[in-house]
Amino acid sequence: MAEILRFIIPSALGIILFLVPVPQDGTLNTILGIIIDWAKETFKPFLTVAAMVLVVLSAVITLYASLARPNFIVKSQFFKDLFVTRPLWITSRVLGAVFFVMIYFKIGPEAIWSMDTGGTPALVLAPSLLVIFSVLAAAVSLLTDFGLMEYIGTLARPLMHPLFKLPGRSAIDCLASWLGSNSVGVVITTRLHDAGYYSDREASIISISFSVISVAYIYVMADFVGLPHMYFQILISIYAVCFILAVLTPRIWPFKNIPDTYSGRSGQRIPEREIPAGYSLKDWALTSAVERAKGEGLNTILKTCYQTFSFLIVSTMPLVVSWGTIVLIIATYTPVFQWISLPFAWLLELVKIPEAYKVAPAFVLAYADQFLAAVIGATCSTVAGKFMCACISATGIIYMTEIGVLILNSSIPLNFWKLTAIYFVRAVLSVFLLAPFVFLFC
Repeated sequence: MAEILRFIIPSALGIILFLVPVPQDGTLNTILGIIIDWAKETFKPFLTVAAMVLVVLSAVITLYASLARPNFIVKSQFFKDLFVTRPLWITSRVLGAVFFVMIYFKIGPEAIWSMDTGGTPALVLAPSLLVIFSVLAAAVSLLTDFGLMEYIGTLARPLMHPLFKLPGRSAIDCLASWLGSNSVGVVITTRLHDAGYYSDREASIISISFSVISVAYIYVMADFVGLPHMYFQILISIYAVCFILAVLTPRIWPFKNIPDTYSGRSGQRIPEREIPAGYSLKDWALTSAVERAKGEGLNTILKTCYQTFSFLIVSTMPLVVSWGTIVLIIATYTPVFQWISLPFAWLLELVKIPEAYKVAPAFVLAYADQFLAAVIGATCSTVAGKFMCACISATGIIYMTEIGVLILNSSIPLNFWKLTAIYFVRAVLSVFLLAPFVFLFC
């Protein structure tokens, strides 16, 4: 009984924190959202300076680690993956630190530190993200480390092949992305593809169709664009559209043309493990969940907390400041994104979305990074415009700063041009699939 409670209690607490609606000021929020709102207000005087210090520290440590490669970092796989990185990410982190200092002290040209450009990501978004990352990092382990994914994933196995053309065991892998981390989902998929658990087609479908940003990140996006009170509406819209796309895309180009070959390192298929004799589906789901939760406890929560917080602060916040500033400078002072995104503007006008020409660049920029779509959303004045930007940050799924790079560096047979084609197919379909939710909720 104690082992079952080790699964049930943390998982139920995670569901309550993340997913149970709580009435607040005439609208709905989550307990997690209420905690975040309280922390933002309570620590408001200190947040900007704290965010700047963390961004600068992440740049300094990344430079030192990438150039000097000290033993205490190289010998830790977590810190090595975090700080010893590619030139693009090093540059992004350094630029984020430089921009933040310039913006905070108003050094250099106004085009950088104006509230129309760098002021928004540095002085508005980064402090908000610091609170959100802190709270989410403390809570996300309850969803991912105590058997909830194994329980739901096992129950979902019978649906995987008829709906998504995937083996049943992929349910847990997919859920790892939906509830935990999209990058973790891709890493798991890559490892299983290398080992022979997934064919080339199956690994391609999973990495593209199910690597949606997690429940926690969707709250970040909602808050980012200024709609934290519409978290549930945005969550429902994103998951509904991603579900439809996950059913549709395996049946169209280019997925349907990818063969069921096994090009991973093993070169052969490992048969799927059947539910043991004597177990019903529900019994095996509970057994799998209890096995996952066994031995986990406070140490697990603390470890996941500091790793999640470190990853979000080091990898995400500098990117928001650096690329957010650059994108807003280009968007404010040049017509480049308006030109590139014209086809999306026409489609958005076709489905009667307000601020179509202002929202359209988000559909292009989300391919680079999901936060850039949210940066555009933060500048929109209508609820519908903000709503669309928050949603496309997730439904496009492929963003090159993380998911795209992970796939390109894997054995999964998707090159840059296929990823680009898949993204824009998903983005075009998202315009039409998201529009009814905009009219329903906005």
